[in-house]
Amino acid sequence: MVRKIKVTPGIGSTSLLIQHSELFIQDVYIDKPQLLLIQNGSMTVHYQHQEVSLQTGEMLVLNSGQTLGLTHQLSENGPFSCAIMAWDNALLTDAGLHTPAFKPPLITVDHLQVIPHVPGAFRQSFIDTHNAILWHHGLPAPITRHRMLEQLLWLSQLGVRYSLQHSESMTQRVRELLVNNLHKAFTAAEVAEQLMMNEVMLRRRLAAENSVLRNLMIDVRMTHALRLLQCTDLAISHIAHQVGYESGSRFAERFRKRFGFAPTAIRGHLRAQSVQSPITSDVQ
Repeated sequence: MVRKIKVTPGIGSTSLLIQHSELFIQDVYIDKPQLLLIQNGSMTVHYQHQEVSLQTGEMLVLNSGQTLGLTHQLSENGPFSCAIMAWDNALLTDAGLHTPAFKPPLITVDHLQVIPHVPGAFRQSFIDTHNAILWHHGLPAPITRHRMLEQLLWLSQLGVRYSLQHSESMTQRVRELLVNNLHKAFTAAEVAEQLMMNEVMLRRRLAAENSVLRNLMIDVRMTHALRLLQCTDLAISHIAHQVGYESGSRFAERFRKRFGFAPTAIRGHLRAQSVQSPITSDVQ
């Protein structure tokens, strides 16, 4: 299996996550509504002092704006793997599932929902859509949009929809700015300017949410690095550069401090080859 991420601006992304070691990954921020299909192994989600377990073949509906702990378990058949589909928030509104006239009324997912028994037709639709978007070059954006909306409609047939996110917190606004500009080393003053406020006000509003700007900057970069390690075969040195670290050793040190294990642990004993970026983006 080959790891890969495909991003379609304004619509969402698909990715294939593969992990060769069983690790507990703490405080993973979910930035977009997601749907996961466990393909091999099992997964435990730790949230709000609870644990939810998923087995091969089950689906997990995850809403954005929350922080979770995740443990991916291997199986005797090989490494943990799951197919992931994530939607831009604007697409949820376009799906039309939040209108009062929609029948039957749907259960809204604020945090997460496990789908233990996935109908065969839904499973096949998800796999076909995931593969078409991830592996077929040149799939037009309108077709990608249509096929990703179809998965939301399938969820609605099971009585499930994502809750729409209310007003963003200052922490979320800062995260979004940083995620979209990973190549840029922002100063606090520049972040404040981008958010149309002064630096004192920015720090004050973050403090009211128990957030610190410097910690957010580091966490956004490390969380993105984690995703690249899990969902691409990029060399670790290349990933370090993508998240703003010229020094691979400095990146590894920071990553270990954030997650408690080295970047190489994600891929087990495999050595990633230096390849061209498998992260693709359709702009049409």
